[in-house]
Amino acid sequence: MIEAVYFGTLIPLLFLIIVIKGEYRRLILFFAWGMTSAILVYLINILLDTHFVIGQTFFLTQLIPAMEELIKVFPLLFMLRVGKKATEFSIIRLAMASGIGFSILENYLYLSITASSGLANSIFFIITRSLTACVLHGSMTALIGWAIQIMRNRGFFSFGLLSGMYLLAVAIHSLYNSLGLMGNLQVVGILIPLFLFTVEYYLFNFFGRKRIIRRKSPGGKNGEGS
Repeated sequence: MIEAVYFGTLIPLLFLIIVIKGEYRRLILFFAWGMTSAILVYLINILLDTHFVIGQTFFLTQLIPAMEELIKVFPLLFMLRVGKKATEFSIIRLAMASGIGFSILENYLYLSITASSGLANSIFFIITRSLTACVLHGSMTALIGWAIQIMRNRGFFSFGLLSGMYLLAVAIHSLYNSLGLMGNLQVVGILIPLFLFTVEYYLFNFFGRKRIIRRKSPGGKNGEGS
C-alpha cells in the first residue's frame, strides 16, 4: 500500500507544481523528492533484506541513518555547481522540505507495521510519532543544507564541512533510532529532534526567521531593525 500512498500524493502535487512558480515550486519539488527518496529507501531495504543477512540493531542504527541522509539530500549536491545565485536561506528551506516529504511515507509505513500491536490506534502515539519523525528528518536534512548554503553564498567548496554536517546528521539520526529501541529511553529520543529544530529555528536562524522579522520592523533603516 505504500505505493498507493506515494502515487496518490505525488500526482496531485505534480498539478500543483505546474501552476506555481519560484521558490514555492522548488519547495514542492523537493517535498516530492523527499517522498520519492522514501520509496527508494524502501526498495533498497527490500533488496538488502532479500540478499544479505544484516543484524537488526546495526541495520536500524547505522545503515539506515547513513542511507536515508544521503538519499534525501542528494539533489541539493547539484546546487553546488548551479550558476544562478541562491537566496540566503533558500537551500536550507529546500532541504527541510525534502526531509518532511520523506517523513510522510516513513510515518505511513511505520504506523502500518505497528498497527498489529495496537499502538497505531492511539491518537497520542500517532501524533507523537508523526511530529518527531517530521522534525527529525527535516532538521537533519537542514543541517546538510546549511553546509551547502554556506558554500554557495560564499563561493567555496569544503569537503570537510559537507562531510562533517552529513556525519553529524547521521550520528544524531542514529542516536534517535538507538533510543527508540530502548523502551525506557524513548522519551529522550523524542526530545532530540524537537530540541534540534528549536536550535535551528531560533538560535542558528537557519530559515531566515530573524531576518524577516527585522525587515518587517518599522524601527530600523529600510524597514530593518537595528
